[in-house]
Amino acid sequence: MCGIFGIVRQDGGKPDEDVVRSATDSMVHRGPDASGYFFFNNVAIGNRRLAIFDIDTRADQPMHFEGLVITFNGALYNYLELREQLKGKGYNFKTNSDTEVVLAAYKHWGERCVSRFNGMWSFAILDPTKQLLFCSRDRFGIKPFFYTEFDKKLIFASEIKALAKVPGWKPSLNRTTAAAYLNEGLHFQGKETLYQHVFSLSAGCNLTINLSDGQFVINSYFNLENFKVDTTMKFSKAKDQFRSLLKSSVEMHSRSDVSYGAAISGGLDSTSLVAILSEQKNGDKKLNTISYSSSVPEFDESKYAKLVVEKFNTNAHWTSADFKQTMEYMDEVIHAHDGPLLSASLIAQYLVFKKAKEQGIKVMIDGQGADELMAGYGTYYSSYLLYVIRNNPWSFPYEAIEVLRKHSISFEKIKKVLSINKSNPNFFNFEKGPTNLVPPDFLGYEKYMMTVGILPYLLQYEDRNSMAHGVESRVPFLDHRLVEFCLKLPPSFKIKNGVRKRLLRESMKAELPKEIYNRYDKMGFSTPQTVWMSENPDYFLGHLEKYCADYPKLINKNILTYAKEGLSNKSVEVCNLVWRTCSFFRWVEINGVVC
Repeated sequence: MCGIFGIVRQDGGKPDEDVVRSATDSMVHRGPDASGYFFFNNVAIGNRRLAIFDIDTRADQPMHFEGLVITFNGALYNYLELREQLKGKGYNFKTNSDTEVVLAAYKHWGERCVSRFNGMWSFAILDPTKQLLFCSRDRFGIKPFFYTEFDKKLIFASEIKALAKVPGWKPSLNRTTAAAYLNEGLHFQGKETLYQHVFSLSAGCNLTINLSDGQFVINSYFNLENFKVDTTMKFSKAKDQFRSLLKSSVEMHSRSDVSYGAAISGGLDSTSLVAILSEQKNGDKKLNTISYSSSVPEFDESKYAKLVVEKFNTNAHWTSADFKQTMEYMDEVIHAHDGPLLSASLIAQYLVFKKAKEQGIKVMIDGQGADELMAGYGTYYSSYLLYVIRNNPWSFPYEAIEVLRKHSISFEKIKKVLSINKSNPNFFNFEKGPTNLVPPDFLGYEKYMMTVGILPYLLQYEDRNSMAHGVESRVPFLDHRLVEFCLKLPPSFKIKNGVRKRLLRESMKAELPKEIYNRYDKMGFSTPQTVWMSENPDYFLGHLEKYCADYPKLINKNILTYAKEGLSNKSVEVCNLVWRTCSFFRWVEINGVVC
């Protein structure tokens, strides 16, 4: 895991070495173990290394292999298997790193090598013979890759803050994405970012740069469009196959030459991972686990996390923060994210990785992706009930009653989640932008959540929070083999009788504490944000009033009346709006964003 940076001078000039070093080193938190740079004609690449596989200096980057040079961020989990395969084809290796395997794979298979990779990555390979820079991002966008063009330069980096070290670049606001964020709470808009003319390479895409003129093309090598439901699959067979794939994924994701641990929320996803990790641990060494606890009982999952700790005898570590402590971290976390924070839960997650660093844990196993694959969100019920009506109408009344009984979800709420467009008044002087409608088809909704909905920005937050502390976060549920398998499963394998995550729940039943097996609620590093805000309205109203005064052309002061009433009524919707507004304008201040 590392931070990568690169410049291609489109006018053929030589990149400034001091700029390359400064931009690369602005991401020292991503790679505190080593730094390196390589200059070739009109190209320069830099790397900050977090040593995970082969911690010897021989594996530092940029790494050279048979005329190729790479700056690599990520982890190739099947590097041992690919290494043996490539050895059989005559390749020799000087390190035990996954980075060298990436280079050898590109040397042998060319750009098609990425289809053989099981892992997470963003990298750039300099190929002088072909006069190109081959860049790639993993299938699901677990690792970041930002790029921009200005002043006859093409620049890419793991984090946008690196761009600020390049003379002439100014952080300008993308008003379209800002409107989507402020009005609708959307923090992911495809390749667009909150910064004007700064783009994110889409998941599952390669970007190839022609070094002769600095022009580039983007091609997709992976997408979810072609996956169809297999109606012939039997649940018992699917359960066995799912368990086998998950265990294989966890085994690969726990490969490391440094210490690793796992996050425990007390939910089904993290508990399942801890169960499997505990099975395969070596010797008598306990698995390190980290949990976040809340002082507000209805938001505290520690009683469930303690059950996991006791059952699997983990070496447990805990972290927490009250309102005052949480707000003290606001600026620090905004800086780490290069953007505003959608909720206080991001600070809670930040503290989990902070605790990992304090305990000397360099790799953390986390459960991101399970909710999207296994219908873990309540929003899946609308698509599922529509599926039932169309395919098994006789069972619809029973299924609907079970949803209502187990989760107290009204039909009005089920209908409302068909669209994630909010009904808030428009207090911001931006055009609202397009409404994002959720596809009613169950498989379509799964694909939406994986590619456009919640997963992309959850992964973005995961990356920033972990790498801010030099910790590598791994997400076994996003092993592409597991994803491809799950997308082919019928909806009833994921939701039945009002119970979400059916397949995961049943496949892990023997290992799970019964209290967690029977949990139907969903929290996950939740914070009592609405409670805090309603108890401290003057704090937020004061900031909001300041932003109305400082940015009168951007924000309508009528928001103050709306916010005051909503905070006093403990309106979740209003509290969310006020939080993201305050966070947004604090980000603008911290980064000097030109609006």
